[in-house]
Amino acid sequence: MSDIDLRSVMGEFATGVTAVTLNGDQPHGITVNAFSSVSLDPPLVLVCLDHGTEAHDQLQSGEADGYCVNILAADQQILGEHFADMAEEDIDPFEDHPTTTAETGAPVFSESLGYVDCSIHEAVEAGDHTIYIGHVEAAEQLEDGDALTFFEGEWGTLGGE
Repeated sequence: MSDIDLRSVMGEFATGVTAVTLNGDQPHGITVNAFSSVSLDPPLVLVCLDHGTEAHDQLQSGEADGYCVNILAADQQILGEHFADMAEEDIDPFEDHPTTTAETGAPVFSESLGYVDCSIHEAVEAGDHTIYIGHVEAAEQLEDGDALTFFEGEWGTLGGE
């Protein structure tokens, strides 16, 4: 099986979209759709990061030791595009969009549907990615609204009725 075949099949799986921000010295984020709840007791979630990303490098080096998963609303597509290096506009997301600071020090996008703030619980190497299991330090629903989705390489929305 080729990488292209697997990517094509995985594109058939509709996902929500998150912007994962880090608590390092400089604000940094990455678009992630490989995000999942792992456990309620203890509270754990996971994100999967490609070895070739700056976010991965910061967590591996210890420059950042926590992350915040911002669950993006439908009207935050520009953030998803920016952090996925797909944006046509050049923005500074940490200046152009309201943020607060989570318990770990990672940025929270205030207009997100919610956030899950984590310290690193465990890192598991898995092929060309690392699975970062986070211990949930704080989580909050911020907004009601439609969710940003990704399906077959296209952005979309899902209503919350």
